[in-house]
Amino acid sequence: MLQTIVRSVLSLLAIQVALICPSVAQTASSKERVVIAQYGKEKFLLYLPLYVAMEEGLFSKRGLEIDLRFAGNDDQIFATVISGSAQFGVGDPVFAAISREKGGPGKIVAMMVTRLGLSGYTNKATVPDIVNAQDAKGLRIGSLPAPSTMYTLLTEFVRNNELEGTKIMQAAIGAQLAALEAGTVDVAVDLEPTVSIAESKGYRVNFPFDRFTETQAITGISTLESTIQKRPDLVQKIVSGLQDGLNLMHSDSEAPLRVAKKLFPNLSDDVIKKAVRRMLDQAIYPRSVKVDNAYWQRTLKTRLESGELKKPQAIDVAVDNTFADEANKEQAHS
Repeated sequence: MLQTIVRSVLSLLAIQVALICPSVAQTASSKERVVIAQYGKEKFLLYLPLYVAMEEGLFSKRGLEIDLRFAGNDDQIFATVISGSAQFGVGDPVFAAISREKGGPGKIVAMMVTRLGLSGYTNKATVPDIVNAQDAKGLRIGSLPAPSTMYTLLTEFVRNNELEGTKIMQAAIGAQLAALEAGTVDVAVDLEPTVSIAESKGYRVNFPFDRFTETQAITGISTLESTIQKRPDLVQKIVSGLQDGLNLMHSDSEAPLRVAKKLFPNLSDDVIKKAVRRMLDQAIYPRSVKVDNAYWQRTLKTRLESGELKKPQAIDVAVDNTFADEANKEQAHS
């Protein structure tokens, strides 16, 4: 009887310890949990390299468990990293440069998207296909809110082409299709899979915005210098895992489709295939996570013209390519 009571007490104590200190109950082989803040309020196909690395076990094989959190607009992603709420951020890399110019922290350690992969669509027969910039004159073009990359590039497009009467209409993240259907915009510019969803509803994709933009640093991985100094091993695992994701996407066309179908089970196979194919055809994903200086300077130029950056900036001010170089060495030796 006494032995039974003792066993019961010990069992209860073990349960309490596991609840209070989960790490005590974990095995030595458990993965390290890493928090990554992502743009928006939901998953976007634009970030497929990250999702491929997550879903295909490429981070896991490096001992990492990714806790993905949605943090809002591009500036909010970087703010989340600075606050310490996330170790890494996925979004517009230019906010690291803006922070550095103001004396703040932040480094970009990897590049994930080098073309924005944006398309505009309409439900109005009277709205023309935008083949030349002047075709957009006088239109109301729906955009994500400032200071998103989309808004900045669309504003630059209107300014540089002197499109009198063209208005960039800001709407909340995920509200572009609704704005078009409500009649408040003539063309909605959007990310996948929303573009292909609109197309499946019979709407016309009439604005291939990628044709009007240059290859540049669109989406990167940000972190803090303190993380680089204290946990270079962790930074390397993240950067190398992302490189693994890019490698798989470029070598196996079924991998992005497989992951997209898993993450968006409510979408039809046709929508998924069109969305993934459109992004791959637009060549928005680089082969290397290394931040190319020419791409970086093009991104800074846009923000210099908008006034968000005040002075030109050398790449090493806000970019650390050390980990990308090591990831490329790993790839060469594999």
